[in-house]
Amino acid sequence: MPKELKETDFSIRNSSIPGVGLGLYAISAIKVGDTIGKYKGMHLTDEQANGEPYVHSRYLVWVCKDCYIDGSRGGNYTRFVNHSKTPNCELVTSSRWKSARIRAIKDIQAGEELFFDYGDEYWEIIGEKVLSV
Repeated sequence: MPKELKETDFSIRNSSIPGVGLGLYAISAIKVGDTIGKYKGMHLTDEQANGEPYVHSRYLVWVCKDCYIDGSRGGNYTRFVNHSKTPNCELVTSSRWKSARIRAIKDIQAGEELFFDYGDEYWEIIGEKVLSV
């Protein structure tokens, strides 16, 4: 049965990706289907998210029409999950609940860094090259 993990199940330290800053690491083994945590932050409308100062946030997640979550404002540990084209997690959104969570798509070993695929659009919007492992 999948379980929902909490902040104390993880450590935040330098990412294995050079130059990106911090990453999120599992303290103990995680099973496929386990929820890493809810992606928390300030809820924004389309208009807010596409204007200053939010438009430049690297922690902006689109949930559904007229709903974004900005993890840089009121966010939690899940904002430290970095990008990879070979992820071990995925972002799951709910338009009904206007929420997002991160779920394991592979078994993750203790000490392993967590990653999800941010998608090509993310890199196009921020105008930078893809930084990943």
